[in-house]
Amino acid sequence: MTLPDLSFQTTNGRVSLGSYFEPCAPQSRLLVIRVSAAWCGTCRWEAAHTAELLALDIGHRLQVLELLIANDDNGPAAVADVPGWQARLNAPTQVALDPLFRLAAVRFVRAPLPLYVLVDTRTMKLVDALDDPHRQTLILSLRQALAKLDGTAPPQATAIQTVDGFTPRETDMLREMSLPEAPPPDPTNAKADDPDAALLGALLFSDPSLSPSGTVACATCHDPSLSFADGRPQSLGVALVDRNAPSILLASHSRWQFWDGRADTLWAQALGPLEDAKEVGSSRLFIVHAVFDRYRARYEAIFGTLPPLSDAVRFPPSGKPGEASWASMTAVDQAAVTRVYVNVGKAIAAFERTLRVKPNALDRYAAGDLAALSAAEKKGLQMFFTAGCVQCHYGPRLTDDAFHVVRFPTGRQDGKADDGREGGIPSLLASEFRADGVFSDAPASRSHVGLVAGEWTTGAFRTPALRGITSTGPYGHGGTLATLAEVLKNYSTGGLAAGDPRATGKIEPWVPLFSQSHADELLPLIQVLSGDRR
Repeated sequence: MTLPDLSFQTTNGRVSLGSYFEPCAPQSRLLVIRVSAAWCGTCRWEAAHTAELLALDIGHRLQVLELLIANDDNGPAAVADVPGWQARLNAPTQVALDPLFRLAAVRFVRAPLPLYVLVDTRTMKLVDALDDPHRQTLILSLRQALAKLDGTAPPQATAIQTVDGFTPRETDMLREMSLPEAPPPDPTNAKADDPDAALLGALLFSDPSLSPSGTVACATCHDPSLSFADGRPQSLGVALVDRNAPSILLASHSRWQFWDGRADTLWAQALGPLEDAKEVGSSRLFIVHAVFDRYRARYEAIFGTLPPLSDAVRFPPSGKPGEASWASMTAVDQAAVTRVYVNVGKAIAAFERTLRVKPNALDRYAAGDLAALSAAEKKGLQMFFTAGCVQCHYGPRLTDDAFHVVRFPTGRQDGKADDGREGGIPSLLASEFRADGVFSDAPASRSHVGLVAGEWTTGAFRTPALRGITSTGPYGHGGTLATLAEVLKNYSTGGLAAGDPRATGKIEPWVPLFSQSHADELLPLIQVLSGDRR
């Protein structure tokens, strides 16, 4: 198969496959095309070890072309994403964009990334294509390909070098799964790590009097005794909602909040349910009055003087944008109330940032205790790597924080498919509480220019963290999968069928498929991924 002369965009123009064509060269070289996605854990490892390939004794006969197909969120890769990916590469490498994944045609099955495509530069014929190979397998394939082109005897395969059954890449990625400690800084919240703000936030988090019903608090759906989830298929506030409540135990580490990413900070997430008619069912005026009545001294010691909320004419007892009581206020008073409301969210976020988890058996194993996992659990960990789970579930929380279509069943009360990220993006862009908005303490720290909903967002949901998953069932954005075994079964069947009305969106070509027997092997490992509060 001769590859067509495809052309790809770069930061300073375009590069074509034809530019690598060397028909008169005295000796063939290999064009190594690596197809990667910025959200992909295995792709990140391969990128960071590019120099090792070029340092081989055959390195002078390799030319690497990096094709980036998706960004950190799994949106189509764009020019703005190239510098970030180049920073991950540890060798000077040409990076180009292929958001349409045009080289998917060389694959035979749906498989994890990265994809390595080996091309003879003298003929531009496809020599080999490898889906997420072990590094040792990749090097052997490079040597065998060059030997074939040279007409010499190919090297023979040798046993894969492992430590306790794990390859160097797997061992590296395992170390990177170590227990997270302090969350990353949040410049958008000046009180993010203020101990007094955290104490106030803890009180607000558990206070049902912020709800007019007097029955619902943040802790209702994020119960500390249930790993800050609620154990229900769909959460119940003042009414039943359409989605399962994610645990917020390590939410302070995530760059997006909610299943659909409609909030981009922890404090913005805290504000959403407060005014939602089905969740807390409150309003910013009602909440600000509650703070004035019950937490005035604490609040003012942290954030400064509250508005004169005792003036009921200027500040009605309840109300929010879109309601007549809110419209009756001056713009100045509206802004003052909203600022206090935002500070409530920032205090709650400060509390959530103090939450830590205990190490589990996987942490002990990663730290060098080879007896921390049983034989079945180690076999499950090996399958976790070989089946491609680690493509999306990596790092301290075992998530890429990106959005993927896996066609899990809806939890909507009307039974319709949930559109996920497709609805989350316009909600985010319309929000007055964005990280780059007027209520942010560092609006320049984040921008959503160019963020638009598209085909990739339909039915896409944020990858849940696996750390702590043992105690946060039922599972899926709709809460329709009661056990971890059911979750794995859903993956093994490729999600709900294309015609099933309970899900929408097209499963991506890099979402791995594995059998039920593989799912059974994975289960013992998944069952050790506890995340108990420390």
